[in-house]
Amino acid sequence: MRGNLRVAIADDEPDMRDYLERLLPRLGHQVVASATCGTELIANVSNTHPDLIITDVRMPGMDGDTALAKIWAGSLIPAIVISAYDCPRTLTSSPSSSPFAYINKPFKWTDLKDAIEAVVARTDEMKDSR
Repeated sequence: MRGNLRVAIADDEPDMRDYLERLLPRLGHQVVASATCGTELIANVSNTHPDLIITDVRMPGMDGDTALAKIWAGSLIPAIVISAYDCPRTLTSSPSSSPFAYINKPFKWTDLKDAIEAVVARTDEMKDSR
């Protein structure tokens, strides 16, 4: 997986979406879609085919956990889950073969950078083992 990733983000908090939209380009990545709920995230992923998904767990309507499960049913797109809660359900419901990371809110830019690098490395390892 290359370094310049196309990223879809989802968070119901406008400040968090704005933060990610400013931070990701500084880390060398492109935000190709921004959603406020899981339903929007699924539609955006279907339309933009991102390399990485960054999503909040708890959002109104369809949450990030449910959205990822639906997305992963068709394609195991690498994902980073962000949440203000200590024990997101996604950690227990994600496919064991999914390239996946979790970050607690609030987080520093270095936390996100490290999580992206870890998910990319795991994705590369999975591709190499095929």
